[in-house]
Amino acid sequence: AAPKSMTMMHESSFIPPYDAYVKNTIAPAYEKATGIKLSYETGSVGSLQTRVTTAAETGSGPDMSTVYFNWPFLFDEKLVDVSDIAEEIGKKSGGWHDSAKEAVVVNGKWKSVPFGNVGQLMNYRTDWFAEIGVKEFPDTWDGLLEAGTKLKKAGHPFGYELGHGFGDNHGWLYPLLWSYGAHEVEPDGKTVVIDSDETARAIDFCRKFYQDTMFEDVLGWTDPSNNKAFLSEQISCTNNAESILYIAKKDFPDIGKATGQALNPKGPKGRFHILAPWSHSIFTHTP
Repeated sequence: AAPKSMTMMHESSFIPPYDAYVKNTIAPAYEKATGIKLSYETGSVGSLQTRVTTAAETGSGPDMSTVYFNWPFLFDEKLVDVSDIAEEIGKKSGGWHDSAKEAVVVNGKWKSVPFGNVGQLMNYRTDWFAEIGVKEFPDTWDGLLEAGTKLKKAGHPFGYELGHGFGDNHGWLYPLLWSYGAHEVEPDGKTVVIDSDETARAIDFCRKFYQDTMFEDVLGWTDPSNNKAFLSEQISCTNNAESILYIAKKDFPDIGKATGQALNPKGPKGRFHILAPWSHSIFTHTP
């Protein structure tokens, strides 16, 4: 019953060797082991959810796809129950983290198999921070605002994505919101509580943070924008995954040596980071 070929859809990686490894190493090894040709299909950055939606709604296209965040909940009925695969992997590997399960188990069924998480951190220029007297990355949002205000005046503004991206805006805005004690819905998943004093305070801070530390371009940024701005030395600090440091070390060694990484700052209610799980799903339309 095995097919002759299968297609796996994935977004183009910010770290190109990832895509090359899947295409040139994993796919040929899989074909050699099973006789099934694996076609690895990449899409442009930010387009994956649109393409997953199209495949799910039309019942055609790739057999499998990478999905992010809580997408298994959006496409529940269009995804195959892969509980048997996930549970077998869990038994072999010492069990799953609860946070991974929360992202992919829908109505008691695994609708995707997690394989990774995008860790978002603060990336900053240690040399420029040192020039304004900041040797350690600020531990609080207020401390970061103070440092950013000085850096902008010194010609080294911050650059945090505030446009319609899908990762780097979530990577700092959700943690900022949560650090003020605000959230979107209660644990029941139904009661909306975004309209709160805590949310208002987070927005007030965000407005000031934007006005005093950043330049206006960030309102139109998508996910690659802050990478480009950091590596072209336009900004002194941003929130991003590992790709900035990876490319800096590889292609811009002087910037790489001066790049530090730090945890998100604390707010009145603590320090938070976003979990951005990657997982693989199988569409129900595949034979």
